[in-house]
Amino acid sequence: MRSYDVMPACSRRDVLKSASVLVGGLVAGTPLAASESPASKPPAADASGRPRMCLFSKALQNRPFTELPPMLTEFGVDAVDLTCRPGGHVLPERVTDDLPQAFAMFKAASIAVPMITTAITDAHEPHAEATIRTAAALGIRHAKIGYYRYRDLSRIHETMADVKGKIRDIAALCSQYGVTAGFHNHSGVYVGAPMWDLGQLLEGLDPRAIGSYFDLGHATAEGGLGGWQIGLNLLLDRISIVGIKDMAYMRDENGRWRPVWGPLGEGMVRFDEAFTILKEAHFAGPIALHVEYGAYTAPVGSDEDRRNIAFIRRDVATLKKLLQDCGLA
Repeated sequence: MRSYDVMPACSRRDVLKSASVLVGGLVAGTPLAASESPASKPPAADASGRPRMCLFSKALQNRPFTELPPMLTEFGVDAVDLTCRPGGHVLPERVTDDLPQAFAMFKAASIAVPMITTAITDAHEPHAEATIRTAAALGIRHAKIGYYRYRDLSRIHETMADVKGKIRDIAALCSQYGVTAGFHNHSGVYVGAPMWDLGQLLEGLDPRAIGSYFDLGHATAEGGLGGWQIGLNLLLDRISIVGIKDMAYMRDENGRWRPVWGPLGEGMVRFDEAFTILKEAHFAGPIALHVEYGAYTAPVGSDEDRRNIAFIRRDVATLKKLLQDCGLA
């Protein structure tokens, strides 16, 4: 996978300079009791009241979940964002069996599972309720949902109305089991990419049932100068999860500028400013580290795999320092 990390140093400097110029054993879940009525903000994921850094397990997609606990311990990571979606570490059709097994293995290694990543886009689709119910029974309180696209840009308002109905149903499902769904702002022609639309979609919905999964990398890809700041402040009271990745713009083989993911601290994302804002807002949800620029599907033991492991170690260390420097760790 192409990354600004593997470019010659002079080329990487040129890219960053150009970018700065151009952009500047389960029991069924039960509804919340009246005494547990939703608060005005999404709940904290950590009893300590501080954010919890977790590794998005996609970075180790070439390994079964049974091999992940000792690896995370070696990385110095004590929490995981586990993929529970097609092609993920836990398949939706096996969620009632495999998610409890994975959870028990992580727990035995003193690794928390504060959140899962799903592909749920409709509360009535197969395995949606089973996934949320199983997560809730295990004490997993956050679940990233799937993506919606603007497939016809002449029908933006119609798409918004359709998505609003779907996430209203997902919010109702999550509310029933005491789980908070996270709507991820993916860059590109996705609903939520401009973030103004996400603010409108979430308006009126219970923040303890559905919130913003605010991804600083994707927000920067869509608005590297000030758009990410506007989106962050717009959604600040609704942010339940924060996603971490870094990026820079570079030209592809056709000469078009594209966002390229790479090592934390070497791209365009202004982590120090964003973390200061989150600290002042008393954000206490999961902070998920995405390491998606390595060969995370390479054969285990290959040179590409070893390089990917080195990327993960480096980004874990970098994120820990960034969080400590900003007082979020």
